[in-house]
Amino acid sequence: MSIMILNARFLTTLVMFALFVAACVLALGLPTKAAFMPLLVGVPGALLCGAQLILDLRRGPDAPVEADEDDADTSAQSEAQAFGWLALFAVALGGFGFVAGGPIIVGAFVRFSSKDTWKNAAIAAGGTFVVLWGIFIWLLELSLFKGLIVEALFG
Repeated sequence: MSIMILNARFLTTLVMFALFVAACVLALGLPTKAAFMPLLVGVPGALLCGAQLILDLRRGPDAPVEADEDDADTSAQSEAQAFGWLALFAVALGGFGFVAGGPIIVGAFVRFSSKDTWKNAAIAAGGTFVVLWGIFIWLLELSLFKGLIVEALFG
């Protein structure tokens, strides 16, 4: 295997891998119910980051890519859209909670940002609702944030 020059992608994956592994190690010292959520996120995250590290090591350093002005404009526009959707997601979760706000914003993202059909947006929103309610509330019996607007209206 050739010596790999550390690049930004490899370093990012390495840091993320370390964070997920650290979350798993710290969760082992917690009571069972408290350790479940960090392990639920940490184990798959560590496995995926480990797989990405292997791919990065096999691939080697990236060849330099020349960017033209159109790519820079498109990149800045897509970056602004990503931050916009992130802000909308935060507002939806803060206002309407996970169970209501999550499906609404996922459906809107699939329809408007991905420019997909209303049918696929409804399926994505429904799937998000099923995962949030079915797994977290029904199966795991966890209490999810209900949202500031929902709590103000319905107490």
